[in-house]
Amino acid sequence: MAAAAMLALAGGIVAVPVQGAAADTKASASSVRGDVRAMQRKLGVAADGVFGPATERALKRWQRRHGLVADGIAGPQTRSAMGLGAGQVLKRKRSTARRGRAGRHHRSHRRGGVRALQRRIGVPADGVFGPGTEAALKRWQRRHGLVADGIAGPRTRAALGIGAGPVLKRRGSGGGEGGGSRGGRIHRLIRAANRIATSPYKYGGGHGTYHDSGYDCSGSISYALHYAGLLRTPLDSTGFMSYGRPGRGRHITIYANSGHAYMVVDGRRFDTSAIRETGSRWTHTHRSSAGYVVRHPPGL
Repeated sequence: MAAAAMLALAGGIVAVPVQGAAADTKASASSVRGDVRAMQRKLGVAADGVFGPATERALKRWQRRHGLVADGIAGPQTRSAMGLGAGQVLKRKRSTARRGRAGRHHRSHRRGGVRALQRRIGVPADGVFGPGTEAALKRWQRRHGLVADGIAGPRTRAALGIGAGPVLKRRGSGGGEGGGSRGGRIHRLIRAANRIATSPYKYGGGHGTYHDSGYDCSGSISYALHYAGLLRTPLDSTGFMSYGRPGRGRHITIYANSGHAYMVVDGRRFDTSAIRETGSRWTHTHRSSAGYVVRHPPGL
């Protein structure tokens, strides 16, 4: 007898077998592995007794085919439907405690990042990325020549000086900051425009070659549009009068007549005449559009 407890009962000593905790655990684990193997044979996967990702996926498919809740867990209903009889609930093991701690750390880290962002853009630092924060971030992005999508991806984080980290955005918003083709084109246009923003004015500059010592009004616009993939060959101001589609664009609008052309990108004017005002082709001030044809790149 492996182990016994000696009990005194009515004039005698009776040896009662007692199973050790280790034996109970081994028996239980063996039973579960046997049940998992039986289930795996029903599912048509390798019967190795290990309830891993492949077994979980196969079980979900089986549950869907048999009108059960496809949760990948073999509880009483699933066991009964599979003919496994009564027994323990079979499911994939996960380290919930570790995952829970990681999730809490991620949320805390994200809130800290949002607070840092909010302090940079001048709104209350409550750690909640709501509509007010999104609107303030868009304004900040426009002022700093970034895609005004209200999303703090790598480029915006770097410009804000809050370092590397997760993308910060309002819940439910899109990918932003170059993630889609529209955002990518706008970002490339702004980046190209920034490269020549302080280059000198040069009559005819930017027409014979995109790499010039200076750029005129239409040459400047041509350069930015070209590197955004929106223009193949440079246009003069008259050429821009028939460029793209008529009317204002959602993000980019070009104003042109036979003597001058300028562009507005997310509310900021890109114009050679602004160099006298700001030292850059970029300015927040607006000018009269009277006498100009208004055009925009298709879709933008």
